[in-house]
Amino acid sequence: MITFSIDDQPNVAEEIMKIMGEIDPDGTHKAFSNIKEALSFAEEAKPDVAWLDIEMPEMSGLEMAMQVKKLSPKTNIVFVTGHEKFAYQAFQSHASGFVLKPATKEALERELDNLRTPIEHERKGLLRVQCFGNFEVFDKDDHPLKFKRNKSKELLAYMIDRRGALCSIGELCGILFEDRDEDRALKKQLRVFLSSLRDDLAKVGAANVFVKGWNAYGVDCSLIDCDYLNYLKGDSYAVNSFMGEYMIQFSWAEMTLGELIMK
Repeated sequence: MITFSIDDQPNVAEEIMKIMGEIDPDGTHKAFSNIKEALSFAEEAKPDVAWLDIEMPEMSGLEMAMQVKKLSPKTNIVFVTGHEKFAYQAFQSHASGFVLKPATKEALERELDNLRTPIEHERKGLLRVQCFGNFEVFDKDDHPLKFKRNKSKELLAYMIDRRGALCSIGELCGILFEDRDEDRALKKQLRVFLSSLRDDLAKVGAANVFVKGWNAYGVDCSLIDCDYLNYLKGDSYAVNSFMGEYMIQFSWAEMTLGELIMK
């Protein structure tokens, strides 16, 4: 996410950007007290959100909002002020939101959760994985990944649920075959599913996602863009996408669902 704040009191703008750094540590957040510099940044960076002080000596925040919108039409404008009397004017200008000083983390998060123009989620990784609702996997071009065997898809789901921890042969057999006793035939079948999964990933250029240890297997989570993993990091986009459902086609996922609901 790219945001900026402007206030004729530099410490106020800097405090808002400090909070944004806590909310979105991987984003770009700039504080300004100079209007020309802020407008130049808006034109160049096309920010997702602009936090504008309403009362400024050179140009009011209401006037500046019109300038920002001309330079970057998709930027969400959120006014920041110490006076509630400006709320009506702020909403007349079709702003995304309004925050009273002193700004708090809770207030900023509330506005980010209700932006007029939703922020497009930046794609990262070799795969996009959807865990909320049905478990689905997409390649880097956002095409659904085709699995030769359904059990291979379930293996990938479980290894993502384990967040990169290597899973033993016995553990994976227990997940796939539930109450059946582990024996040589089951282990052989498991290896067929693992090999098929490796081939499925290789076909879409994601072979490195699959990790093999000593009689154990897992995934490299750094190569996956996953709503569940992003949720655990506190990503606001992922948090808002969780609607109380998690990998609904797999019964073993109910334990993780319970943990998510309890958060």
